[in-house]
Amino acid sequence: MKNLNIIKTVVLIALIVVAFTTQVWSQDLIKFYQGGKAGYKDKSGKVIVEAKYTAGSDFFDGMALVLEGRKRGFINGKGEVQIPFEYDDASIFVKGLAKVGKAGKYGYINKQNKVVIELQYDLADDFINGMARVSKDKKFGFIGTDGKILIPLKYNNAHNFSEGVAAVKEDKWGFINEKGNYVIPAKYDDAVTFYQGNAVVAEGTKRYYIDHEGKYIKDVPKHEEEEEMMHKKTSGDKDQEMDKK
Repeated sequence: MKNLNIIKTVVLIALIVVAFTTQVWSQDLIKFYQGGKAGYKDKSGKVIVEAKYTAGSDFFDGMALVLEGRKRGFINGKGEVQIPFEYDDASIFVKGLAKVGKAGKYGYINKQNKVVIELQYDLADDFINGMARVSKDKKFGFIGTDGKILIPLKYNNAHNFSEGVAAVKEDKWGFINEKGNYVIPAKYDDAVTFYQGNAVVAEGTKRYYIDHEGKYIKDVPKHEEEEEMMHKKTSGDKDQEMDKK
């Protein structure tokens, strides 16, 4: 009986070691910069990909987005180029799909670089809970991972879903649920995404917080308005910089 317990203990330790080793070796590479270029190392610090890329992301879903000159491509966990540098714009992989752009049109590919959703949109975002915001012919809506339209492209503007709702604009801003039904009436001159249970909306020059029922919480303090404007300006500058690449 004692020997049997010893054997069980040894086997358990062996399994733990194997599992730990497998986990270590399956971990993604680590991005580093040298001379203004991006490369990748393994966990021991060994350089796997020389610092040669204009820019690079961390690994998501087993792939890293890298920039070579003005073109985007992807490398796998071994540092190998898995998707060539053929895209003018791209985003990280999320559950097997990545947004890509070419010649001003956006769609989605899988890890084999097969187009899963046709490059037909003027704007597209990453998928969030199986939905992605897209725009075509100056109208916004949402699609699913199979490319089917979940919420019609009928809005003049829209933000991504957060906390189960999205701010959308027809004549005025309001909030819809994931079925496309208004849960907060479209009566605002401006609206932003929900965060920690509340969102900032505007009516005329008045900006204030509302909850998920559309009820008033409090006015936006002056210093927060200034910070928000600065954030929008900074975000806009960054977007312009990325557009130039």
